[in-house]
Amino acid sequence: MSLLSLPRNGKVAVLGAGISGLTFTYFLSKLRPDLQFSVFDKANRVGGWMSSPHLHVRNTNESILLEKGPRTLRGVKDGSLLMIDILRKLNLENQIEVLDKNSNANKKYITDAQGEIVQVPNSISSTINFLKRVEVLDSKLISGLFKEPFVKPVLNDDETVEQFFKRRLGSTVLTDNVISAIMHGIYAGDVGKLSVKSVLPDLKDMELESGSIAKHLFKKLLSSSSSSSSKRDNPTQLSECLQTYEQLLSPEANLLSLQTKLKSSYPMIKLHDGMETLPKHLAKYLLTQTKTKIKFNTSIEQCDPITGEINGDKFDHIRSTINAHALAKALPSGNPLVSNLNSIQYVSIFLTNVYTRKSVLIPKNKPGFGFLRPRHKRVADNPQALLGTIYDSDIENSVEGLFNGYKAIPNENNKLTLMMGGHYYTNWSIPSNKLNIKIVKDVLQEKLKVDLSQYNIKVIPDDQKLQVDSINDDDMVMSYCLHKDCIPQYNIGYQENKTKALDILEKQHYKLSFGGTVFADGVGVPDCVSNSFNAALMLR
Repeated sequence: MSLLSLPRNGKVAVLGAGISGLTFTYFLSKLRPDLQFSVFDKANRVGGWMSSPHLHVRNTNESILLEKGPRTLRGVKDGSLLMIDILRKLNLENQIEVLDKNSNANKKYITDAQGEIVQVPNSISSTINFLKRVEVLDSKLISGLFKEPFVKPVLNDDETVEQFFKRRLGSTVLTDNVISAIMHGIYAGDVGKLSVKSVLPDLKDMELESGSIAKHLFKKLLSSSSSSSSKRDNPTQLSECLQTYEQLLSPEANLLSLQTKLKSSYPMIKLHDGMETLPKHLAKYLLTQTKTKIKFNTSIEQCDPITGEINGDKFDHIRSTINAHALAKALPSGNPLVSNLNSIQYVSIFLTNVYTRKSVLIPKNKPGFGFLRPRHKRVADNPQALLGTIYDSDIENSVEGLFNGYKAIPNENNKLTLMMGGHYYTNWSIPSNKLNIKIVKDVLQEKLKVDLSQYNIKVIPDDQKLQVDSINDDDMVMSYCLHKDCIPQYNIGYQENKTKALDILEKQHYKLSFGGTVFADGVGVPDCVSNSFNAALMLR
């Protein structure tokens, strides 16, 4: 997509004050300090799905972090490095915490067909136990592995993740019992609907490039062994995106050193006071140091991508990071983008934070990051609509400061987050809050073996202030919220729909571009941030 550069002292409208909208404004304001920005958000706060409220305990004046959205950055992506550098420039480097690759909190789990929690292999013993407990091999798959190099690739047609693995391996055992759990953790989506070209593009590229996944991996193995000595002589390189960022905005960043350090030792990043810390401080910077206004409690009632008009005011460019359906509703009647935007499917998540003074929520013999629930087609398919559970206190007890030498002091408090719904909610009505809390209790008792009869449970609805008078040893606090239409689904047809939408923008010379997770390269926070920087480059 080619974007027209903006005129001197031009006006830019940014729809949405989440991480995508704010980082786009930040990058473009750095590249073009002359520009004026108006950021619109229907809420009365910045951050979007990044929400890090604190539970206030009156009698002790404690403040307990309860993440309601993204809470960690996994892997080392361009967007993660950009976020770290922004935090450093905002004098927030002491907020940045990491987990060592050997930390117990880096252990991950899934549930087997009986609902029992099983560790994802990270050693010989855990591999043996995983193979015993989780069905990952059947006769069809074993036969399919030998036949895979001879299966012809599908060149043009898209497939679901399930169809792709069944065609190449002759079995769905992997998608049913393992890969479906991974898709639950990233997209809250259904492997029977998600597009393999959209969510697992590397696998599809392997097939197209080498005709077979096995052939591709074998070629790569031969190539890496023959060039191992030369690779040792050459340091890891920065991506073109990060090189450009350093050249234009942050020559002193030394991102290569940071990238090397993270890749070698720290696969996970979090912020001490929660992920919302970045958008909150980024908004303060934009309001005080750039020509930016943020208009809260303002829905987008009218958006004309030809004239650049938003709610009656004209702009030289519109950057939309809001829900695709909300944007479609604001476009002029008959606009060709409407059908593309409305075809995007979303899923909703019911999220519950649970907190106790005692270490009873998380199995002591299975510490880690948490567990994901596969779909297990051979058994009753997840009537609880459980997607996964995150062991927040294990993570918080294992962090260390990336720049300041901070080491967490472990304590007995237990805190976790349960996520339910996703694609399951598209097949049946979303349960009432009361029923969902009952389901949460069932999960705690059945999956985590918590005896709830020993606890006084205090439930805080999402429309009430996050506070309690006290928390005793026999108290358990639950705080819930429903994230309605929070994750777009990259299902079959998504790539074609994306291509059509971007083609309309270019051919019609619209004063509009898409940010966030819609018509994007991924739903992760780092993907959104790197997308914001690349778009800012094209508009400068």
